[in-house]
Amino acid sequence: MTAQALHFYIGTQGDGPGLGVFHGTLHPETGDMALLGLAAQVRRPTWLEPDHARGLLFAVSEIGNKGECEGEVFSFALGESDAPLRQIGHQSAIGGGTTHLCIDPSGEVLFSANFGGGQASRITIGTDGTLGPTTLSAPHSGSGPHLRQNKPHPHGVALSPDRKFLLVPDMGNDRIMIHALSPSGFADTAPTEHPLPAGSGPRLALFGPGGRYLYLLSELSAEVFVLEWNSATGTLRDVARVALDHPDAEGGASAAAFVLSADGRNLYASNRRSHTICTFAIDPQSRLPTLIQSISCGGERPWGAALSPDQRWLLVANQASDTVCAFQRSPEYGTLEPVGGATISVPMPTHIAFAAA
Repeated sequence: MTAQALHFYIGTQGDGPGLGVFHGTLHPETGDMALLGLAAQVRRPTWLEPDHARGLLFAVSEIGNKGECEGEVFSFALGESDAPLRQIGHQSAIGGGTTHLCIDPSGEVLFSANFGGGQASRITIGTDGTLGPTTLSAPHSGSGPHLRQNKPHPHGVALSPDRKFLLVPDMGNDRIMIHALSPSGFADTAPTEHPLPAGSGPRLALFGPGGRYLYLLSELSAEVFVLEWNSATGTLRDVARVALDHPDAEGGASAAAFVLSADGRNLYASNRRSHTICTFAIDPQSRLPTLIQSISCGGERPWGAALSPDQRWLLVANQASDTVCAFQRSPEYGTLEPVGGATISVPMPTHIAFAAA
């Protein structure tokens, strides 16, 4: 029996006719890929968030990074055919530069980080995938020493395991902003702020298995931070930090993609300074990561990545070289091996989402 291809979608920085979300397939046995074409024309759909349980795909429209307009969120019906995506909903994030999404496990609420707007958004999701009203978090404040830190720039959103808090890494003010949530939206309280080193530029955060530890990737210092989460108080404690680069590395630090394997054994982070993918092994007792591999991304400026549903393959979106490359993952150690010839050309790719879990 011929193995069934795995369908995936590619978010990009494309903005214009013939650009947006692209559709591809991955052979589950060989790692070979095929590009099927444009799936949806959306302005700068830099992040994609699937809801596999309900067969939905959400995409940001990262416009308005300088505050000149509001970012947007789109919802689509997911399929595994060659047909383009079918748009279901469309809603303003009421904040510029919508750059990241996460979904409440109920499937009824979507959260976004608004890089240009300086806050997070909450958008309701209808049973049919339509998008309802948007509400905003309290605005962030502050800045940092880097040229790109002139004001708050929320870059990611992560929901606490008990769904009572939304954690927002803010690249502009070097803080994780912790917003308390109520059943109907953001609580009417000021967010708690967890400071990080000046100039680190927090980008994305992921909770590990069990929800005790939070892993955070900093863009401007290219480090992985480990923090302990106190669910009773909604606060964090610094535990450890690990650099993606050697101290004498040349050029400006820049990290982007951040992926946790389903079994919690490995973290993957992209290093745009050295055009590499870093593999971390997570100790099963301490939950601390150790860098065990740094491998060429197969292109330039790796921006996004995703593991296949079977965890056998890692796909990497190389923004500056307009390529998506495939890597085979070791089932024993989690290390990566490039798949020879497994590259497809896509304009300015930034993120990847698989159609099935």
